[in-house]
Amino acid sequence: MNFSFFVPTKVLCGEGCLEQLSQELPPLGLAGKKCLVVSGQRFARMTGLLDRIAGLLEKARVSFEVFARVEPNPMPQTVQEGVQLARKLKARWLLAAGGGSAIDAAKAIALLAVNQGELRQFAQGMRPENPPLPLVAVPTTAGTGSEVTPYSIITNSKDQDKFAISLPELFPRLAFLDPQLTLSCPEQLTTDAALDALCHAVEAYFSKRRSPLTDLLSNYAMGLILCNILSVREQPQNLQVRSQLLLASSVAGMAIANAGTLLPHALGYPLTIRYNLAHGRATALLEFGFLKKMEQIDPDRARQVGALLGSADSPSRGWRDLLERLGVAPQLQAWGVKPEEEKPTVALAMQKRHRQLSPGELQESDLADIFRWSL
Repeated sequence: MNFSFFVPTKVLCGEGCLEQLSQELPPLGLAGKKCLVVSGQRFARMTGLLDRIAGLLEKARVSFEVFARVEPNPMPQTVQEGVQLARKLKARWLLAAGGGSAIDAAKAIALLAVNQGELRQFAQGMRPENPPLPLVAVPTTAGTGSEVTPYSIITNSKDQDKFAISLPELFPRLAFLDPQLTLSCPEQLTTDAALDALCHAVEAYFSKRRSPLTDLLSNYAMGLILCNILSVREQPQNLQVRSQLLLASSVAGMAIANAGTLLPHALGYPLTIRYNLAHGRATALLEFGFLKKMEQIDPDRARQVGALLGSADSPSRGWRDLLERLGVAPQLQAWGVKPEEEKPTVALAMQKRHRQLSPGELQESDLADIFRWSL
């Protein structure tokens, strides 16, 4: 029963809640202060979200500029461009509108805008001299939960891998969970995002840093996602279904904010770059092998996850059945991943904290099993 739990983000949830933006800024001391709006390259502009945010900021008498340059896997160069714009504007806070990539990039920009150093140094444990600029998050996908986590995931194309910056100061101050903003999310992205959130809930449930609170959050998120992940494909305009998935994504984010993510994430990061696989999909494909390993290492928890999946005796089989019902080919090879990727992928994962957080004392051979079983 010895544990800590920390999620300082204020969350507003509900249809149309984004309209409350102007009245939420004064308590945070952000009203009237210059803002950098960070988004992806297309979605927020095409759906009219940026215009809507512009209107709300003008209503709040906030001067702003838009940085709509973030790619699906944000690169350090993109972050630096955002940093230069934030400094030129003399921004005092940031608003991120989009999926996890936009929010992660905004966190990194908020950090570097007021600190010297490189992203990799902060990923390796360097502490910032100054607190990052305050961040308001407006997620448009139900997946990463980045709006309630202290993580910023950045892509390193040179190493064909990703690295994570984890600082408590990176928690957004405020998050708007408005399901209306997810209605335009395409079917494949909706599925991949929901799978990412489900992986977060499952991995937090097995984590060595789990606690009674993260268990509550994980179980709640798993239940919500499994009740709605199939329905959203049949009823993509159903706001109640969208609301449930968006809430579940954020709840799972709160769980990993305290318990962390595990080996499926570490093994999946390089595959997203080398094979252009969506992060949620790559992680979900590797979750099969992870659950099979957990059946050996932590059978009690594995059975509980399996029961939610409708297969208490074989959680891994239940997971694979779910992917098939979603129309997702459940093996890595179906997405072009080659067996020879095993050694370099495992070698990278061995160096990451995800292994230390995973149950058991997992060795290279265990990680190779997870990869091979998922292949």
